[in-house]
Amino acid sequence: MDNRRLFLFAALVFVAFLIYQAWMRDYGPKPPPVQTPPTAASSAPAPASVPAIPTAPGPAASPASNSSNPAAVAAATSANQLPTGKQIEVRTDVLDVRIDTLGGDIREAQLLKYPLELNQPQRVKVIDSNPEDLLITQSGLQTHSGPAAPNLASLYTATRDQYQLAPGEKTLTVVLTWKDRQGLEVEKTYTFTRGSYQIGLAYSVHNASSQAWSGAQYLQFENHYVQESHSLFSVHRYDYQRVAFHGSDGYQELEFKDLDKTPLNKTTAGGWISVVNHYFLAAAIPMSQKPSGATAGQQPAGAAENLYYTRALGNSNYSVGTITSVKTVAPGGQAIFADKFFIGPKLQTRLAEVAPGLELTVDYGKLTIIAEPIFKLLNLIHRFIGNWGWSILVLTLLFKLLFYPLNQISGRSMAKMRRVQPRLKALQERYKDDRARLGQATMEFYKKEKINPMGGCLPMLVQMPIFFALFYVLIYSVELRQSPWLGWIHDLSAPDPYYILPILYCAVFFIQQRISPQPTTDKMQQRIMMFMPLGIGVLYAVLPSGLALYYVANSILTIAQQWRINSVVGMDNKKHAAKTD
Repeated sequence: MDNRRLFLFAALVFVAFLIYQAWMRDYGPKPPPVQTPPTAASSAPAPASVPAIPTAPGPAASPASNSSNPAAVAAATSANQLPTGKQIEVRTDVLDVRIDTLGGDIREAQLLKYPLELNQPQRVKVIDSNPEDLLITQSGLQTHSGPAAPNLASLYTATRDQYQLAPGEKTLTVVLTWKDRQGLEVEKTYTFTRGSYQIGLAYSVHNASSQAWSGAQYLQFENHYVQESHSLFSVHRYDYQRVAFHGSDGYQELEFKDLDKTPLNKTTAGGWISVVNHYFLAAAIPMSQKPSGATAGQQPAGAAENLYYTRALGNSNYSVGTITSVKTVAPGGQAIFADKFFIGPKLQTRLAEVAPGLELTVDYGKLTIIAEPIFKLLNLIHRFIGNWGWSILVLTLLFKLLFYPLNQISGRSMAKMRRVQPRLKALQERYKDDRARLGQATMEFYKKEKINPMGGCLPMLVQMPIFFALFYVLIYSVELRQSPWLGWIHDLSAPDPYYILPILYCAVFFIQQRISPQPTTDKMQQRIMMFMPLGIGVLYAVLPSGLALYYVANSILTIAQQWRINSVVGMDNKKHAAKTD
């Protein structure tokens, strides 16, 4: 197999791989259904430590109702177009947040270090109350017995309507208060930390009534899901939105379109639940005390059990959340519920520190086992160089050195194939009417000349998984989002705006063709080889420029190596001819 056939094969496999991934995402088999919620007729009791969520809320209630069912209140909220109270503005060095006193929930969260579009003032909104892009946090207390506790429909009060993290301060707290006539007093406290996308959430419940209060805290997101429409030529073709859940059984992703029939309803120790997209996520993380000796990647033994659930609210709106274990507060007593949200980018070096398994939301698919080490190596290089583009070039050089022995074998095989190409053509002409005899004669010829016809293919095939894994690293790593290289390349995760790298790749590929074995007399193959560089260039025109940069650099190094091999093989041939003479 000559080098051009190999490149054609690799290109076709690459395109087929992208098509397969898109097809599997939209039409492929789904994972086994998760445990469905118990119905009213079910005889299986809910865990004693975790309250069950009703399978369906009743009629939409007024937002001012005192229902303690988070799913029911969320449905009512959705039907009534998000009623609002007073807006509280909170600004840190990385977050710009809006908290509504109605429910005390986060209605907006902008990431100050992540522009929505390059060189534009608008910032990415992970939390957004716009009905078309709805994703908001909701939290409250679910009362089991005793006085009613605040929920999504409760109105809190605050002493200020603006908070800003001052220079030199490490944390910023926002305290909301709520008081019931029956004597239950609640403080809802958000804690923001400098440089962090974690938001602490604590409820302090003081029971000044004459009866015991029993209840649990819930954290959830209300989300409006829009069916993704992907196109190879769309800048948002890699966007997606899913539910990610992590518990004692490991990590699981759920598609919103499947939640109507198979909602999540699972009790597990520790864990977290989140809404994730291409680069960002919003996660609700119940906090469990980790006993001494437990590692960051393990669920603590004896950790409190939490219920994780999803509910379809209608009109493509969903609730995604968790309810923590129940606490009882005696008259005159006090209890603290402490949990947290994470609202930010999927930074791989930091997610594991936030919660066990949270780093798994960076999904490299079936090539994760290869893609993760590639990213870690690329990130290590970036720590020294400080530019992702130059880091990709250094990574290319390292890969070239790593596979130098294999490439050497491939290069020498192709050089020998080039040398004997005229004699192979003569064989093809001699046995053009007898394909069986031609195959036999060709194999005898290879054996006599000590040429392995697959020697040029196998080394390249071994490296193909790395190329695909790098493709995933470049498009799914938020670290490379909007990262510049030099000159005209301002975003390595986006296509080259001026198509310079694709055009350069076409030129480099054409040169690479010239130093490879010449095509056979087959006219169809000749036409394919003629237009192949153009087809590859069009492919790279719609792929991330970082990937095109890698392949341009890799091809240039391949040309240099092949040129040297051709020279060495040519010198060997001259020496061999001199000896025979």
